[in-house]
Amino acid sequence: MAIIQISLVQYFTLMVFLICLHTTSADKLPKLKYTKHPMLYYSADEVEGLQLKALTSHAKIAGVLKDAVKTMLAKQEQYLPPKDYKVFGSKWNEVYGNNLGILAFYCVLFPEDRDAQSFTLKYMDIMVSLPKWQVIAIPGDEVPVAHSLTGFTTAYDMLYPVLDPPRRKLYLQRIVNVTKEFYEFAKYRSWGKFYLQNHVATNYLALIHGSLVAAAHYEPAMTWLKFGMGMFEKSMKLLNHIVDGSLDEGVAYGSYTSRSVTQYIFLALRHFDIDHTNGFWIKQHFWFYYNTILPQFQRTVGIADSNNNWFYGPESQLVFIDAYVLKNGYGNWLAHEIREHRSSDTKLKLLPAESQLWCSLHTEFIWYNAQLGKTVPPQSGKPDLHVFNDWGVVTFSHVSPKMDTDTFLAFKSGKLHGRGIFDLVQRNMYQSWVKGWKSFNPGHEHPDQNTFIFAPAGKLFITDGLYASKYSYLNNGWSFAPSPTSECFQPWEGQLGECSKWLGWRKPSASKYGAELITASMNNDLIFTSGEAVQAYDSSMKLESVYRSLLLVNHQILVVLDHIKTKTVSPVSQFSTFFHNLVSSFEQDTFKDHLSGVKISTDDGNMRMFWVSDTGESPKATLAMKPKDHTSQFQPVETNYVNITMKLSRRSVTVAYVLIGHRATLTDFEFVDSTNAGAKLLVKTSSQTYDISIATDHSNPISRHQFLGYPGFASVKLKNGKLINFGANESATPTEQPGNDDSAKWFNTVNLSLGFTMSACVALYLLKGRLRLKLHRRSKVTLTIVMLIWLLVVGQLAIKCSQSSCFMLNTSPKRTIIGLGGSAEILPSIVITALPGSGAELIGWLFYNNPDVAYVQLPSSVVKMPRAPKFRLNTFADACLWTYEDLAKHPQMRTWIQLLRQNLPTFVSDAILDEPDEGELKQSDVIYKEYTTQDLHEHIVKYPNAQTVLHFTSGSWGLKLPWLHGILGNNLRAIHVVRDPRSWIATFLRDNMDLYKKLNVQEEVDRMFEQADKDCIPNGRYAEEYDKLRERLRELKSAPPHLLLAWLWSSNTQAVLRTVTSLPESNSRLVRFEDLFSNGENTANLVYKFIGFPLPPTMTHQLLQATNSDIYKIEYEGVISQTTVTRWQQELAEHQIGDIEEVCGQLMEKLGYTQMGPWRFKPEADDAMSKETQ
Repeated sequence: MAIIQISLVQYFTLMVFLICLHTTSADKLPKLKYTKHPMLYYSADEVEGLQLKALTSHAKIAGVLKDAVKTMLAKQEQYLPPKDYKVFGSKWNEVYGNNLGILAFYCVLFPEDRDAQSFTLKYMDIMVSLPKWQVIAIPGDEVPVAHSLTGFTTAYDMLYPVLDPPRRKLYLQRIVNVTKEFYEFAKYRSWGKFYLQNHVATNYLALIHGSLVAAAHYEPAMTWLKFGMGMFEKSMKLLNHIVDGSLDEGVAYGSYTSRSVTQYIFLALRHFDIDHTNGFWIKQHFWFYYNTILPQFQRTVGIADSNNNWFYGPESQLVFIDAYVLKNGYGNWLAHEIREHRSSDTKLKLLPAESQLWCSLHTEFIWYNAQLGKTVPPQSGKPDLHVFNDWGVVTFSHVSPKMDTDTFLAFKSGKLHGRGIFDLVQRNMYQSWVKGWKSFNPGHEHPDQNTFIFAPAGKLFITDGLYASKYSYLNNGWSFAPSPTSECFQPWEGQLGECSKWLGWRKPSASKYGAELITASMNNDLIFTSGEAVQAYDSSMKLESVYRSLLLVNHQILVVLDHIKTKTVSPVSQFSTFFHNLVSSFEQDTFKDHLSGVKISTDDGNMRMFWVSDTGESPKATLAMKPKDHTSQFQPVETNYVNITMKLSRRSVTVAYVLIGHRATLTDFEFVDSTNAGAKLLVKTSSQTYDISIATDHSNPISRHQFLGYPGFASVKLKNGKLINFGANESATPTEQPGNDDSAKWFNTVNLSLGFTMSACVALYLLKGRLRLKLHRRSKVTLTIVMLIWLLVVGQLAIKCSQSSCFMLNTSPKRTIIGLGGSAEILPSIVITALPGSGAELIGWLFYNNPDVAYVQLPSSVVKMPRAPKFRLNTFADACLWTYEDLAKHPQMRTWIQLLRQNLPTFVSDAILDEPDEGELKQSDVIYKEYTTQDLHEHIVKYPNAQTVLHFTSGSWGLKLPWLHGILGNNLRAIHVVRDPRSWIATFLRDNMDLYKKLNVQEEVDRMFEQADKDCIPNGRYAEEYDKLRERLRELKSAPPHLLLAWLWSSNTQAVLRTVTSLPESNSRLVRFEDLFSNGENTANLVYKFIGFPLPPTMTHQLLQATNSDIYKIEYEGVISQTTVTRWQQELAEHQIGDIEEVCGQLMEKLGYTQMGPWRFKPEADDAMSKETQ
């Protein structure tokens, strides 16, 4: 309770602060908590503690700090800022601001070092004497100034106690002047209008540093502070759209941005009690560093502009995340390992630039919590497939510093700026302050969709492009020719946005640039992932599919399958594929004299790659080395690349590549078959055979099912006959379900066999006289042994199967299952049921936009309920069971459901006609996501083979599942959503019982029993679980709403549980609403594993965003947030909680809900309903 109350207080504080930020006068801002220096990162009374830590728990970080200062003192001319502004401004000069902060902090920790203090003051004197801090060649770029302002302000604050009055005045005046200038620049510079970009975060952090210090002496600075924090708060809101902790600019520039973000989170918490440490993005940000690190712990994934590894930190960011967010030792461990593995070999080009080398040491020291220790994440050293579902990046490795020869694989297929921001722009959200792509700057991204990185046994084989001009051929992708829209390298054209120093995201054609990560799964240590990149290319080329699949069959062999399909009128006739290596050159190679290939020689052997098309074509590659133009980078990098050019002689071409590490030997590689649905390959090594099938018609579940035998994406058959499928979500942790069909079958087989044998023996014994048989002693002993064995087996199986279906394989009456016929017969029929207010609408975001399914609520604006004779269905809940025997009673309803399942487009097309024109809709600031009828219509037009998901919104349908099973057949997959009764009841009582009144709960319950008396009880279809509710309502004239709802929840849930258990285990599942929040990713996996479809990363992203970003609304509930499932603890009175738990306690325990009161584990109280009415 206490934790949640604190969370609400923090939330309220944040809301008040945001309101203040949008007022017109600075005096509305909360007053500064600290006005005496030092104040930014600590107060004067904390200095002694910091000095003690430098000698004890923080000695290692202090040692690095000492070495840095020692280096600067030894080479003062090199590290002091030039006194001549022409020299100072002649180049990028962030180094001077970056080093100043750590110099000042060193002087605080070691005040006895007078040389260091003198050097630092001299440093600051030079900085303040310079007329400007801008770079002369780029006077309109404030970024180097931001570094100087942040460093100078930090040093001023830390050294204030030792500064003489003239210096205090002189330094403060410079801080005020530059900060005011920054405030003015932010109003019209481009960076002032952007969000979530490294320079933007850096500049606003500088503005906030300067404003905080200036405001302690100069009241107008509160206006600047209000503005700077208001803009950063908007960035923090946008960050929570990004649910995987990533940043679109990649690991290197991402570390630049996160350096500023972590400092802002700390400053906002320290100075204004604004707590962002519970934000979902920052909670996931640790994995952005953990899962992107390559073996040897020196390199990172180089997607987007990069320089082999991190620019800033990341030790500082990691210890902050540990100390303030995770609090589990993971961040401390990773920071320690990164520092331990830092390379000092200048030839490897793995060292950070001197301007970035030490700049975050002071924050690392301040934030480091030694008490947390260093904890190795439990997955370290184990196969780890990680999906960044917003970034569109998949990585696989063991992430262990002890495994230098670990294999690393990464694949990218994502949206411009990541899915969260891309979707925000496409939906025109926050129109009052987000102006589409004009508010973002993804210029550091590359034209690199469907690129991959492969390092078998830790050796770099295929690498990414790092920092370079934005050309598609400098990434591991494709270019096509001839293209009518080619802008560079005519007639060739690569991905949208190429041809300049920065990605051309401003071009209208690039506004929807991106790709779709289709799947990523691991099974038996084999990895399969794939992506569709057709949206990354200009539509003028008339491409229909640019699909790449990666299959890691073992840690040495990677199979890549490219499937390119054009439209009938496409102008392109050839394509080139590129592969890069930054550290080693390629050589020509061949396999069996008919397949072309390349190799890379290493000290341990050769890494080799071969390729062949489905027509047997295997052209020789062009090998080249390209010096890269790194005009804004401090160390140029060259790249070696392979160019394979093929003709597009048909509408579709499939090309397979096999990449072999130095420890494996390839013996065979060939196409077995290739169709429109997919390709079959044979790969043989000296120790294993892989029969590979990969579906290429990836958005068609019927085609995939027909090609693979199940609606997944790929399968591999080993030489021992073992079949490994991809798309069944083996990563999910299964939950226990009642029943054990295998035990039942075995029990009945054994029971019948032994029973028959025993009966034969007894008959033989009784008829021995008539048959003139004489049983010897040995025969009698044998008969006795058989009897004992039979009794023993029966006893053992009775114990084993006491809680399963062993003794009742088929206790239900004979069922007539109609089925659907056609394609629907082989694919799942998904049905969702729940009580109104249970939050089942949220599960829709596990299905929206999935090409395999089309989700529709019944009834809704899309589909109305039919008017059928003698058909009465309570819109809230009812007590009538429909079974298999009732199939003939509602033929119109039955036909309606079959049509919905088979022909949803007809219903949706009719509904579209009734919607108002777009021009009639009132324009407003869109702040919540929704899935509209128009979205559904476009979805089913684009994906005509999508299978219908039927969500019945009335609580009555949970008791109709056997009837639905009879209609939809054995492929029924029924999901019933349950919710903690306390949370469910609080939803109805919230806002002065608004929902209780809106749904007329009391009247609906009365109507329910009237209907039961007419339709159910006479036919023996009444759910007896409702008897207790009926009895209480008869005894009491007026039941308190919370108790009425408690009995209703208990009655309905018990009845549904009984109904669900009457279905085969494979046909139904319960999903707790709360699990969508607490363990959303695993719950999503379990749901999709149950329904039999692969889980797209997009669906996981949607669910995580829905439950963590405060940008989704659902019916009855309103805005969904992280506190949705715990709000009842503040909203319900203690006696209400007690009453609910007494009524529902036993069922709550069965469903895994923990009770709070002392009445826990007590049996249901018969008199619970009368307490409040006495």
